[in-house]
Amino acid sequence: MNVFHKVLVKIFEITGGKDNVDVDLVDLLKKEGFYSNIESISGNLQDEGWITEAGRKYVVRITHWGSIEAKRVQGGASAGTGDGGVEKDAKALVNEVKQLTLSIEDFASKPDAKKLDVVDKGLSTLSDRVKSIRGRL
Repeated sequence: MNVFHKVLVKIFEITGGKDNVDVDLVDLLKKEGFYSNIESISGNLQDEGWITEAGRKYVVRITHWGSIEAKRVQGGASAGTGDGGVEKDAKALVNEVKQLTLSIEDFASKPDAKKLDVVDKGLSTLSDRVKSIRGRL
């Protein structure tokens, strides 16, 4: 379990999976020893759609998707086709393909090593996303 999932599960435990309970991320991350990475952790969890800010900075609420992911990580629920997780990931896959296409076009117009690195990272991301989706079908 990575750091993001550990924090998500902790938020899930604090809230009981309810999306109307506020959690002070500063206090939580201090207790868990991850405070120095608060920006990264908060940003990643929000980017994934697992938490949302609740008015003040670093006061968060778990989302429906966050509850599903926390349950999946805990082994309490499968993220199969019935919960919409695959559909959400499929939409993210479409967006990642569009972004990769733009990166490839940028590389093709003026090739250089940095642009090729961006393309390579995009391909890796796509591969990981497909593996994730396949594992839940």
